[in-house]
Amino acid sequence: MSFVRKLIDKKYSKERGLEAGLDPAAMTKDVLGLVVEKALQRARGLTRGFRGVYVAGGVKFRGRDRVSLGSGTVLGRRCVIDARSLEGIRLGDSVTVDENAVLRASGVLRNLGVGITVGARTSIGLNNFIHGGGGVTIGQNCLLGPSVSIFSENHIFEDPTVPVRDQGELRAAVLIEDDVWIGSGVTVLAGVTVGKGAVVAAGAVVTGDVEPYSIVGGVPARPIGSRGVVE
Repeated sequence: MSFVRKLIDKKYSKERGLEAGLDPAAMTKDVLGLVVEKALQRARGLTRGFRGVYVAGGVKFRGRDRVSLGSGTVLGRRCVIDARSLEGIRLGDSVTVDENAVLRASGVLRNLGVGITVGARTSIGLNNFIHGGGGVTIGQNCLLGPSVSIFSENHIFEDPTVPVRDQGELRAAVLIEDDVWIGSGVTVLAGVTVGKGAVVAAGAVVTGDVEPYSIVGGVPARPIGSRGVVE
C-alpha cells in the first residue's frame, strides 16, 4: 500500500503544481476515497466536454462555448460558471473553484459584460462572487478566502428622477496581480488594481488601488503593513 500511496502523492503534487503531496498523517482510507471522488469528477468533466478537468456534482455552466478550462482545473459542488459575455471565462491550469462560488461574466444579456480571466494555480474560495461586467483579471498563485466578492461595474444613480435600474451601468476593470492573498469576506470594487504580492485582511472593502507587497485592511481598506519584499 505504501507504493500505491507514493504513486498517489506523486500524481497529486504534479496535478496541483506542488512540491509535496498529501499529508502523511492522512488515513489511507481517506486518500483512497479522494482518489475515487476525483476519478468520478474527471469522468464528469469529460462528459461535459472538458478533458483533464475535475467537475463536482451540481456545477452549472451557462454560455458553455465561451468557457475555457486549463488542465487540472477543479470545480467544486454547486458552483456556477456563467460565461455569457464578450470574452467569456478563462481559467488557467490547476485553478480551483470551491463550492457555491459564482463566476458571472455579465449581469444582464441586454448589455454583455467583458468576462473573467484567472491565472494558473489560483484558488477561488467558498461562496465567492466574481462579476466580470467590466472585466476581471486575476493572476497566478492567488488565494481568495471564503465569501470574497469582486465587482467590476456599478449602477449609475445620479438622476433622482429616474429609477436606478433604468440608468444603466458604469464599468471599470479589476486587476488582481500574481501572488495576492485576499482574506475572508473581502469586497473588491470596480476599477481597483491589487498589486503583486499584496495581502488584503479579512472583511476589508477595497475601493482604491493596493500597492504591491503591501498589507491593507479596514473599511475602506488602508495600508496597515508591508511584506517587506524588495524586487
